[in-house]
Amino acid sequence: MALTSQYDPLFARYQGRLPVAFLRALAQRESSMRPELAMPGGAGAARGLLQVVGVVRDDYNQRHGTSYTADDLFNPDVNVKIAAGLINQIVAAYGKHPSRNLKEDWTNPEFVKLLVMGWNAGFSESGGVGKVAAMLEREGTPVTHDTVYANAARAGAAPYLSMPDRIAWHRSVADLYYAQPDWNATGVGIGTLLFAGALAFAAYHVLK
Repeated sequence: MALTSQYDPLFARYQGRLPVAFLRALAQRESSMRPELAMPGGAGAARGLLQVVGVVRDDYNQRHGTSYTADDLFNPDVNVKIAAGLINQIVAAYGKHPSRNLKEDWTNPEFVKLLVMGWNAGFSESGGVGKVAAMLEREGTPVTHDTVYANAARAGAAPYLSMPDRIAWHRSVADLYYAQPDWNATGVGIGTLLFAGALAFAAYHVLK
C-alpha cells in the first residue's frame, strides 16, 4: 500500500536514524496525513501530523531552549521535528538493553512494534517499555511486543501498555510500514549528512 509522499521531504529532514517509510506509516495512522487534526482535551492533547502531545512538546522546549506553543504543532515542520526527535531518543534508549528485539533492526517486526509501543504508550525505564523489559530480562523472558503487553501490569508500568486497542494499533503501524514499497530503503537525514560531512572535513585537516 503506497501512501502519499507529500511529507517525505520533511520526514527526510528530521529522520535521523528512522526510515522515511516508517514516519510516513506513523503519520498515516496518527492523523491520516492531516496536519490540522487535534484531539479533544485542550492544549495538552495530541495535535498535528504525528499527534504530538503537550508533555512531549514541553520536554522538547526544555531540552532545546525553544518555546513552541500548542498551536505550533499544527505546523508540519515543527510537529515532525519534535516527534522524530523523541522517536530517535527511544531507539537510543532501547539500545542500552541486551534484548535482541530492542536493538535497532528495521527488518525485525518486533523491534518496530516495540518502538511504536514506546512512542504511543511510554518508553521510560521508570514506567514504560523499558521498565517491563528490564523485569523480563531479569527473569530470562524474551522481550517481545506481546510479552511487554502481557506483563506490563505485573511490572507496575503505565496502564497504556496493557490496553488491547493500543496493542492492535501498534501492530497496524508496523504492518503499514512493511506494506510500503520502500520500507527497507536506506538513507540518512540532512542533519546526519551534515554531521558526517563535518567529521570528514575535520579528518581531512588532521591528516593534511
